[in-house]
Amino acid sequence: MRLEQFGDKVCSALKELLGTGYEIVFREVTKNNGVRLHGVIITGKGSNVSPTIYIDELYEEYEAGRAFGDIVYDILCVYKKNAKEINMDMEFFTQYARAKSRILYKLIHRESNQELLKEIPYVAWQDLVIVFYYAFEDERFGKATILIKNSHMAMWGIDVPALYETAKTNMLRIKPEEMLPIGQLIQEFMERKLCHNEREIDAKMPESIDTAMERSSMMYVLSNCDRVFGASALLYSGSMKALAGKLNKNLIILPSSVHEVILVPDDGMTEKEFYREMVKEVNDTQVDPEERLSYNIYYYDRVLEKVTILE
Repeated sequence: MRLEQFGDKVCSALKELLGTGYEIVFREVTKNNGVRLHGVIITGKGSNVSPTIYIDELYEEYEAGRAFGDIVYDILCVYKKNAKEINMDMEFFTQYARAKSRILYKLIHRESNQELLKEIPYVAWQDLVIVFYYAFEDERFGKATILIKNSHMAMWGIDVPALYETAKTNMLRIKPEEMLPIGQLIQEFMERKLCHNEREIDAKMPESIDTAMERSSMMYVLSNCDRVFGASALLYSGSMKALAGKLNKNLIILPSSVHEVILVPDDGMTEKEFYREMVKEVNDTQVDPEERLSYNIYYYDRVLEKVTILE
């Protein structure tokens, strides 16, 4: 059975269990880096807010022999737990005057998102692009994001430069940068993992990461205050400039994920190929495809105060 057929079968089963008054659809969703996920969207009575329940892993379980009825029951439980019959007033987003204070940006890879970029406003930066989103907060739902599309720009009647200036101002206020030594993060991570399965960690840790850990006293993580889409701190970081000045060294920037980057003082001796291999191993073995930022490494020149791709 193909995944699409499985999704249709799930929708039919849910419609039978939930009865009338519910709209249930199967949909493919394109995420960052062209990652395609498949979800079931259930819209209840009197509600215009619909959670998406992704079924890709459940499909794999079904193909491996798990009972279809158990899978449908799990989906129903997730829906019941998260469903809220709320008809939300969307003026907080449709009116730009109300929305502008929560508009932010993030960095994603340009080449890996060509299809997505046809639908959204963006600003090119190195091999990446700056894209925009609305940071949603509600006591009923918690935190969420709405990716800003060209259709939203037309609705608001604004252009990309104006959107960019708005987001730049908001980033400093809502997403202040955070830089800290990587050593303490690695130590905490390894202590947690080793408690669970020491052999597994030893077997899976790439060699270049092991070597990097030995040098971790001179590595720093740059992100934002909540470490979500924190690689964008590269665009407004004062800490990066201060670190380069303090050490009197330029910085090598390793794209760990869309959520953070790693800063390494350039000692003039380490081969750049070492860092390229490290980024490749981390991307290939440690980072979910949806969260990869780039396979390139970057360079911060403390005199020019400029970031470029390291060739």
